[in-house]
Amino acid sequence: MSTSEPTRPRTLAEALRTWDDAGLGELLRRRPDLALPIPADTGQLAARATSNASAARAVNRLDEFGVDLLESLSALPEPVDLEALARGVDQPVAVVRPRVTELLDLALVWGTEDDLRPIRAVHELLGPTPAGLGPVTTRHFGDLDKLIEEAGPDAKAVLDKLTWGPPTGSVEKAERPVTIASARTPVERLLARGLVVPKDPNTVVLPRQIGLHLRGGRVLASTRPTPPPLDGKKVSATIADRAAAGAALDLVRLVDRALEQLGTEPPPVLRTGGIGVRELRNVAGKIGAEEQNTAAVLEMAYAAGLVAAVEVGTSELWLPTGAYDDWLELDLAHRWAQLVIAWFSGLRAIGLIGRRDSGAGTAAARERLINALAPDLERLLAPEIRVLALQALAGAGAGTAPAPETVVTWVAWHRPRRGGQFRDDLVEWSVSEAALLGLTGLGALASHAQPLLGAEPTADELAEAISPLMPEPVSEVLLQADLTAIAPGPLVRVVQDELSAMADVESDGGAGVYRFSESSVRRAFDLGRTADQLHTWLVEHSRTPVPQPLTYLIDDVARRHGVLRLGTASTYLRCDDETVLTQLLNSNLPGVRFRRLAPTVVVSPSPPDIVLARLRDAGLAPLAETFDGALHVTGTPRRGEAPRRRTSRDFNESAFDLTDDQVKAVIEKVRAGDRIAAERPDDQGLVEPAAPAETIAVLTNAAESHSRTWIAYVDHNGTSSERIVEPVRVADGWLTAYDDTTDNPRTYALHRISAARGVD
Repeated sequence: MSTSEPTRPRTLAEALRTWDDAGLGELLRRRPDLALPIPADTGQLAARATSNASAARAVNRLDEFGVDLLESLSALPEPVDLEALARGVDQPVAVVRPRVTELLDLALVWGTEDDLRPIRAVHELLGPTPAGLGPVTTRHFGDLDKLIEEAGPDAKAVLDKLTWGPPTGSVEKAERPVTIASARTPVERLLARGLVVPKDPNTVVLPRQIGLHLRGGRVLASTRPTPPPLDGKKVSATIADRAAAGAALDLVRLVDRALEQLGTEPPPVLRTGGIGVRELRNVAGKIGAEEQNTAAVLEMAYAAGLVAAVEVGTSELWLPTGAYDDWLELDLAHRWAQLVIAWFSGLRAIGLIGRRDSGAGTAAARERLINALAPDLERLLAPEIRVLALQALAGAGAGTAPAPETVVTWVAWHRPRRGGQFRDDLVEWSVSEAALLGLTGLGALASHAQPLLGAEPTADELAEAISPLMPEPVSEVLLQADLTAIAPGPLVRVVQDELSAMADVESDGGAGVYRFSESSVRRAFDLGRTADQLHTWLVEHSRTPVPQPLTYLIDDVARRHGVLRLGTASTYLRCDDETVLTQLLNSNLPGVRFRRLAPTVVVSPSPPDIVLARLRDAGLAPLAETFDGALHVTGTPRRGEAPRRRTSRDFNESAFDLTDDQVKAVIEKVRAGDRIAAERPDDQGLVEPAAPAETIAVLTNAAESHSRTWIAYVDHNGTSSERIVEPVRVADGWLTAYDDTTDNPRTYALHRISAARGVD
């Protein structure tokens, strides 16, 4: 903010008109909602800045000391000067002055240092009892200390209870008017002297003047102009980085294994969205992780677009997406970076999983559990608190692991009006999720997490930061005599897929352990591998000789594999007359295939209702039967309700970044609007729209004399505006003129100009 000389503006609009472009630009950058749509002039900008919605967004982003200053300004009697405000918050003027300047720059306060006034919306947002002080009374008290002393020590004790709020107290309903002579109880003596006033028959309230006097001129009992310290234990920064990198590697492995499991056994989508508790527990057991961590892993994969709800036939299943295949082609660092960016900028509050829904709705809805991948996990506050939590960890310094409670307190100081208990929960969840993601190690922020503290972090920046800590993938394993294979590092993707087909993962970490068993080797055969292929692959990818027990295991399973064979058949047909089935096999019914298993039995992969319809169309009269051979009677088909579909919503808190060009354009528009308002003809608001001939005459004369003209113009959207132009030409139904906002001439349709007046 900038002013040329100390003046006393009467309104915020007058104050804003004295600001230079740098001050207005800073206001628009810090309160970007004021720029959309572009205000016509400073008056409209001021009106928008004083609206409750815009002011609330600005106030909610203030820290604790900023809110304390606003509360003090709202509570102190006007006019409030800088020294009175400093006494109210019990801080030196040197500490208060820069913070007051910040409030002035945000247009939450206007005026000068000897007459500071919060905008109207601030009073409404802070409520009728700012800082726990009651309403202002018009009564004049004189010597307050003498009145309090006359009321007696027991009355003074009542005042002490009301001093620091709340300023109201309950009393018995008085049966008669109270005077100083008739007052008997302490409250009656206070009422008789006006030291408390009745709010209703059973409630009294302490007036603001009395409360401020009892507080000794202070508005708040204590204030903290700086954030609380981030206490914690010291750890080795190098070891912390390595531990964080290990957690990052584990996360990538968990995501990979979880999505492979979803691809093998896709769980159904619940009717209300999300994945069921039993299905989540099954996935957790298969990948060897806790349920809460598994839910977080699935949520991070979902945020990164690696898993989605897919319609398969008549059901909806959770399945990996095509982006998952692309993700697998990336190196470990970029795979991790994509997960981190998706989590960091996402709106989903993962910590809500497993809790009861406390939102609006019916009692039954509030009692249901919130499932992983459910659509109701989005919270606007989540990304903002996530950023603050990481800033707190960074503020503790490299090699310092702050206690979680100190991080909660630090964030609460920076956003005292945002979320309350839910804000504190989000901080704790963010710290836990950061550890799972590998952004922290031993409780300290890792060095490779620093890019997240920048303006616009990218996956490439994160990948570059963690790459030196990521191990190089290997393509060989160490086979052991106990039927295990040790991977001395992360495996190349092709090698990992092949080894996972023939062995089960027994443990993850820097050196993964895979165990061979009859079931795992049989799985490889089921996938189409042969014994010779397994032997050859093991020889090529083992640094150690293939143990004899493993060779025997593969050969033994190969001998027994495929003795029994099974296939899929949706329908069977049986008939005692073999010739009927022979004719049927030769008939080539459209859309139906048959295979003979026995002289009197054939099967088809087509569903029974399809086969039945085709046979009847062919003139046959088949009889349907159940699995046990009983007659099957066809009833009326039943139709279930369509499953509830999730809808994607773009959450945005209207807080967006303005570019320098956008800020410049808004300022130019506002300045032009101010010039138009200043040069507007005095009678323009009193006259009716002029006749077209009169308007054209005014514009033609202005074009000939090159004089500036005020016009009222309605665009093709029906929006009315006023402009100051310098006409150049009037012809063919169009006005060509220069205006104050551009160096190039513009054209205006004459039939859209409702009035025109010359400007002196």
